[in-house]
Amino acid sequence: MDDLATLMLDHCPQMVLLVEASTLQIVRANAPAARTLGYTTEQLVGMSVTEVESALQDVFYWEEVRAGQQQEVTHQDSEYRCASGDTLAVTKSVRCLVHEGAPMLLVQAVLAQEQRQAQDALARTLSQLRATLESTGNGILVLDWQGHIDGMNQLFGKMWGIPQDLLQAHDDAGLLDFIVRSVVETELFRARLSAVVDERETHDLLHHHDARVFELGSRPQYLGEQIVGRVFGCQDITERVRSEQALRESRDQLEQRVQARTADLAAANETLQAEKAHQAVLIKRLEEAQNQLLQSERMASIGQLAAGVAHEINNPVGFVNSNLGSLQRYVTELMELLGAYEQAETTMGAAALAPIQRIKQDIDIDFLREDVASLMAESQDGLKRVTRIVQDLKDFSHVDESERQWADLEAGLESTLRVVANEIKYKADVVKEFAGLPQIECFPFQLNQVFMNLLVNASHAIEERGTITLRTGHDAQSLWVEVQDTGKGIKPEHLQKIFEPFFTTKPVGQGTGLGLSLSYGIVQKHDGRIEVHSEVGRGTTFRVVLPKNTSQLGSEHIAARVV
Repeated sequence: MDDLATLMLDHCPQMVLLVEASTLQIVRANAPAARTLGYTTEQLVGMSVTEVESALQDVFYWEEVRAGQQQEVTHQDSEYRCASGDTLAVTKSVRCLVHEGAPMLLVQAVLAQEQRQAQDALARTLSQLRATLESTGNGILVLDWQGHIDGMNQLFGKMWGIPQDLLQAHDDAGLLDFIVRSVVETELFRARLSAVVDERETHDLLHHHDARVFELGSRPQYLGEQIVGRVFGCQDITERVRSEQALRESRDQLEQRVQARTADLAAANETLQAEKAHQAVLIKRLEEAQNQLLQSERMASIGQLAAGVAHEINNPVGFVNSNLGSLQRYVTELMELLGAYEQAETTMGAAALAPIQRIKQDIDIDFLREDVASLMAESQDGLKRVTRIVQDLKDFSHVDESERQWADLEAGLESTLRVVANEIKYKADVVKEFAGLPQIECFPFQLNQVFMNLLVNASHAIEERGTITLRTGHDAQSLWVEVQDTGKGIKPEHLQKIFEPFFTTKPVGQGTGLGLSLSYGIVQKHDGRIEVHSEVGRGTTFRVVLPKNTSQLGSEHIAARVV
């Protein structure tokens, strides 16, 4: 016998003996048989089976086998003699086999006590299950995996009114057809009874032809991981359905009476709400106008302060510029005189020339001649920058202008950029992509304020180091100015609120929330619009679009669009 066959037999829970019919010798025995009887498998092989089966009826049976009368035995009580001389009560079965033309008998035996215990436990379990099925308040139907009825409780038959003769006929197909035809949902019920091996649990409402309502649930029955059947539970919920229907009707009647009694109140409240909404709109417009006026007055004050500072700086810058020009002329003339002296050195004696040469060497005359020219050039360049900043401050101070004028928006961008340069230079690199805009008639200094707000906001949006890109462009009808940053972006839930007065995402004390609101009003005043596109973590782009034809500035226009 090969190793796999031996392994299989040794792990069989039964005692297995293979007996040669003509000699009654045991030719094979598994490990459970040897272990139970107290022998080794080698000791059992070669023994006569009558040395193990000692009961008188067994001796007679094996003598008949020796005489050629082999008969199969099923679940017969017997006694086995152990190596110790003790006897064990067993239940055995014998099967007749033929191997290479010779008759053999396969004996399978289990201890009678273990089998009785298993049978008793099974009987108790079945009794408990039957008692449970009968005591439950639901009708229970159990089908096996082939769709045959494996069991049902009495309540199920009573609920469906199954005739007694149909129950006793054991006609599964007829009984299932009877209950299927009893409900309105015939096809649904038939499909549920057919889907025995479906893994899903089901819950359905079935309407009996006698007006009763059943709640039918089903779930698969498992043996290990294999579906071996399906259990159906049926509950009569007719009274519950009727109570729920009565409750719904009562509730509907109550709702109708409430609606009727509140109709007049609703009409009066509608009028009141309309008036309230109108007042809210007026209050909101008043608040926006007040906020914009407050910001405008604040910017006008800042403009006056800037104009005063520019004026005070302009006076000393004027005489410094004049003095620096004179100093440049004096230095040039002194350099010419120094050159003339150097030419005269060739006519001087050695005694007179020696101290001059020593002085020139001490002061490094060649470096002084080059450096003084460089210092003068740098001083004049710095003075020009101061002059330009003063002019930008003076331009910025005209935020309260009341007359339109023709202006170059790109020049306004340059001027505004110089004003806020100190705010930006530590946070971002500025990239200019100007397309060469034509001049338009507008309020240029107010637009500069819009550009300033957008530039400052772009700088604040950049947390470490980033880039701010200024772009311009135009077509036949309009021109536009775009401020793009590589900052943290604006959250989608904030995009619809950024132009509202006092809305800000900055910490307390770092923003008033009026910058974009005021910019919105200025752009609206120019019949333009502000477009916004933002991605969180990548940056934000504001585009100010203005019409080229500004003959009717100030009309109503949608001034903001979130992209």
